[in-house]
Parts: sequence; C-alpha cells; structure tokens
Amino acid sequence: MTPAISLHCRILGKPDAPNLIVLHGLLGTSDNWQTLGKAYSATHCVHLIDQRNHGRSPHHDEHTYQAMACDLQHYFEENKLRTASVLGHSMGGKTALMFAHLFPERIEKLIVADIASHSYSPHHQAIFDAVQSAPLRDAHNRNAIQNHLQQQLNDPGVVAFLMKNARRRKEGGFVWRPNLDVLAKALGEVVGEVPLETNTLPTLVIYGGQSNYVDDNALETFDKSCMQLDTHCIEDAGHWLHASHPDEFKKVTLEFLAS
Repeated sequence: MTPAISLHCRILGKPDAPNLIVLHGLLGTSDNWQTLGKAYSATHCVHLIDQRNHGRSPHHDEHTYQAMACDLQHYFEENKLRTASVLGHSMGGKTALMFAHLFPERIEKLIVADIASHSYSPHHQAIFDAVQSAPLRDAHNRNAIQNHLQQQLNDPGVVAFLMKNARRRKEGGFVWRPNLDVLAKALGEVVGEVPLETNTLPTLVIYGGQSNYVDDNALETFDKSCMQLDTHCIEDAGHWLHASHPDEFKKVTLEFLAS
C-alpha cells in the first residue's frame, strides 16, 4: 500500500470540542467550506481538509479512495484524534464511506452529501478539457481565465467554483492548485464504487432534489446497510447543495450532529 501523506488542514473552533472532519469534492478545496466551517465551530473543533492532489495538500501519482482514507487515518494519528464526525461531499463523501469501511471505530457520526456508494458513468471530461486548455501561463489577470472557462462550460456557478483553484505565480501568469494530470487519469477511480456494508454508524445522507447523484435505488442501498440512517432532501438544490442552500444544509447537519 502506498504510504499516507500529510494533509493540509484549516482548524476552526476550540480544540477541546468534539471533532468534525470536512472533506471537499473533486476540484474543491477546504476554502469552499469556510463559511459553514465557522458555523460548525460554535459546537465543534472543525478540520477543513484539503485531500491529496487538491488545495495545499501534497500531490501524488496515486489517487484512490483507499489512499485518501489512509491519508485521513494518518491525519487522525498526527493530530492525536481518537474519534471524529466526518462530513464529505461528492468525492469527499466517497472518501468518508471508504474511511468508515476501513476505520469504523474512528467515526462518531457520518454525513454523506449528495453522493452514493455505487459507481457512476464518467462525466467530468468537459470540465477537465476546459481547465487544462485555459491560458494560465500567459494570462495577465483572472478575467482571461474566467472568460475561457465560461466560453467552454457556459455555467457561471461551475466557473466560479473552478476559479478558486487558480493561483497567481510570482513570475507571472497563473497555475492550477489541483494535480490535474493525475486527477484526469483517475476519473474512472473517482466515479468508482466504494464499499457499503451493514453498519451501526449514525449516518445522515443529505442530497439535492434537482441532482441526479442520489436516486431511489441509492437510498434503498443506504437504508439496507445503515442501521442508524437519517435522510434529507433539499428539494430545490442541485449537486452543490451546501453552496446553493447553505442555511438549510447547516440547519439539518447541525441538528443531526447534536442528536
């Protein structure tokens, strides 16, 4: 097994409060969760983590859910965390499910946001084509990159999300923070299945009513496997439900964590 790497993390809240780990999705960063992280920090010590090949965490040629779960276990050991609740969105949700499979004794409560354990058809290629063809090195400002992405994707929300990954270089131009070459090769792994066996972990599955990531079959699988399952649908939300409907997302997740 590939050795675990040390993950970058931003910690909010009091160190003696219950621990809450937050895991972002593909091409996301811990920065995406700062606002919700501050809300959670009133009751928890919040660990906003950059997963491998993302944000400020190290790059590595391997990008599998087993590797990311082992990175998280290494983070627990490095920071002397005995247990924590874990919240993961999309790819982060699958990392959380793999972590729960490998290290269930570490988890207090599990929150899976708009993702299921089953495999999906690859569907990120257009995004990777857009970011990999962006004129980063020659760009004099962020607008040049943003305009390119908008022309390619025609989705202001996705473009704004992706632009958080553009970092200005001292020598001029920009660079993407994520390890795009490795992530592009790992797309099949990212959309692949993760284990979901019978368990007694308190689990919340929260999903968007306008998203196609969690359907009735996925909910049935969760219901059969998770003996302590809560579910909540944010009816008007799509896949990025925590960003589009932060108040409802915050309310439901905080109530679950406090229950």
